[in-house]
Amino acid sequence: MAPRPNITNTQRLIILGVTILMAGLAIWFFSNIVVFILISFVISMIGEPLVNLFQKIHFRKWHLPRALCSFMVLILFWSLVLLFFYTFIPLLANEFRYFSNIDINSILNDLGKPIGKIEKFMNEFGLAEEGFSLQAWATNSFRSAMGFVKLSEMLSDFAGLVGNIFITVLSVSFITYYFMKESKLFEDGVVMFFPEDKEPNVRHAINSISGLLKRYFIGVLLQSTGVMILITVGLTIVGLKFSHAVTIALIAGVLNVIPYVGPFIGSLMAVAIGTAVSMPMDVATELVPRIIYILVVMESTKVIDNVIFQPQIFSRSVKAHPLEIFLVILIAATIGGVLGMLIAIPAYTVLRVIGKEFFSQSKFVQRITTGI
Repeated sequence: MAPRPNITNTQRLIILGVTILMAGLAIWFFSNIVVFILISFVISMIGEPLVNLFQKIHFRKWHLPRALCSFMVLILFWSLVLLFFYTFIPLLANEFRYFSNIDINSILNDLGKPIGKIEKFMNEFGLAEEGFSLQAWATNSFRSAMGFVKLSEMLSDFAGLVGNIFITVLSVSFITYYFMKESKLFEDGVVMFFPEDKEPNVRHAINSISGLLKRYFIGVLLQSTGVMILITVGLTIVGLKFSHAVTIALIAGVLNVIPYVGPFIGSLMAVAIGTAVSMPMDVATELVPRIIYILVVMESTKVIDNVIFQPQIFSRSVKAHPLEIFLVILIAATIGGVLGMLIAIPAYTVLRVIGKEFFSQSKFVQRITTGI
């Protein structure tokens, strides 16, 4: 038997680089399939405890088969998704109908005097550029904001996604079912790309990632629910109808999944919808106080979320320092915008676990993986 040729470190690095490049190209080319698999993996992680719970149901010596339990959990998941949209879309459509009743010119006329005083103050102290008109800027900004929330445009964009949504739902459902039915299927699929001597490390990494992400996604779900409840109660107290408060709370709860940027967009949407459903109303004596009350509710909820909810979820679920998480989100936002912020924490969690399993000799890796 011929001896195996010795491979230098340079050759190893070249082979590793080529392998990573080929893997990256494959992931990019089959990005849709990779996304389907990752989404299915996340859903299966969240649904696995329910599958295990259903398996404990028995009649004498007969237990529910895992295949049936997986199917039941999948049906339950999509039923909840459908129930959410069945409730959310009519409420949202009803709120946007109020925008067609807004008399933009009337509101701008009411705001003319306050805007004029502000513009005069800015000109006196040289705070505005020459030729700048605050009145014109406010008019254009307000009209743009009202145009942004036109229901017809939103529905036309949504209609274009129906075909893709159907394919996505079908693909994700099929993959998720088998991930839950055969709990080691994803793990076995990943392991086959690694040599046998690395198999224990890979399996341990996948189990660690699964546990951390499971706690994280369940925590985010509880966080969004808590935000929805606080906003609903707060807006109802300040005078909005319950249906309007629930709609704003649902929007803010969904947007809250996006770190830092989501709550800000949620507050803007809350003010826009709160203004639309409150018209006609005197701007100075009624509308402005209403807007202030809405902002107080949104900011109070944000403080509670930052002080109570987020430390419990982000710090404890992924076991990372809050400042560390903030920097990761900032870097992800710079690289990938809103999408980067959305996947920053799960991606960072995966990288930390991989680092601990395969690069534990590094001091940097030891520092950022403390506690996992």
